[in-house]
Amino acid sequence: MNLTDIGRYIGTAANAIPTIAYYFFGGVLLAVVVLLLLRIIVDALKLSPFGKFAYYSTRPANQMIESMRNSRYFYPLKRALSFDPAILMVFISTALICYVGFTLTNYLTMILGGIANALIKFGNANVLSGGKFLIGTALIAVIFFLLSLMLIVFVNSLFGLLPKLAHKAEFRIRPLLQLFEFGGIFAGWSFLILWIALSFAATAVQLIFLSEL
Repeated sequence: MNLTDIGRYIGTAANAIPTIAYYFFGGVLLAVVVLLLLRIIVDALKLSPFGKFAYYSTRPANQMIESMRNSRYFYPLKRALSFDPAILMVFISTALICYVGFTLTNYLTMILGGIANALIKFGNANVLSGGKFLIGTALIAVIFFLLSLMLIVFVNSLFGLLPKLAHKAEFRIRPLLQLFEFGGIFAGWSFLILWIALSFAATAVQLIFLSEL
């Protein structure tokens, strides 16, 4: 098996990632909806919270709802909407995380696609084009790593999950966040600004290094 064949196999695997990610994140969203519905049904039937079924079926939803109630956005939303928005916040937060996670899989697809194209170019003795794809792949991999760290921090801020990993991730990206803390009307927006900057950088890398001229 030569480099060209290996590159084609990797390219085939890369093309399958979006479909797999679509069903995975769709399954996560569906699972959260089912858990929330179970909690609503148990409450509507007024089952004993100490029963095994009621306890284990509502525990995941209760933990997610409790995390939302500890969020800094809970009381402002409750005041604005005049009802407990915790369940709504769980659904919206999950949908947002699934969307961001699905977006990150596009970068993973780019990385594998870049490796595939680099191997194919090298296999065809096209060293310059292969080097271009290799450089672009390395740059996208760095951007993917930084965005993954930001996603971990984001998930922790919403649901309190992965606290140790989130602490390490925040420690790594803190210097970059400080670079994008401009103050004034942009105070507190460094996280979003950094995400947008990295997304623009990824688009530029894709156009310059990972596309056929």
